[in-house]
Amino acid sequence: MGLNAKMAVTKDLKIHIGQKIKFFRKKRSLSQEQLAEMVNMETKSLSRIESGHNYPMYENLILISNALEVEPWQLYYMENSKDISSMKDDIINALEKDESKIVPMYQYLLMLK
Repeated sequence: MGLNAKMAVTKDLKIHIGQKIKFFRKKRSLSQEQLAEMVNMETKSLSRIESGHNYPMYENLILISNALEVEPWQLYYMENSKDISSMKDDIINALEKDESKIVPMYQYLLMLK
């Protein structure tokens, strides 16, 4: 994956996480100010996360997910219309193309246990 493609994925992920935080915040009927106060963060910082300009730091991601009463993985989860078999094939193909992804993927899977 080239640098431009990696930058696009990073930007898309930042936007996705921000949209998920905003979705769950609104679902709990919280304003940005209320959520920011709950996690001891400036409202401007939360706004930049929700707009996809910044990633939340790990500690803030945990605090935000706790305040929103969701698991941290739910902020990353992307609904997918693919069937399980196609998803498995995509994972296997990605790992065969780039073996450097095997260790991080394995470590991630261990965290899900």
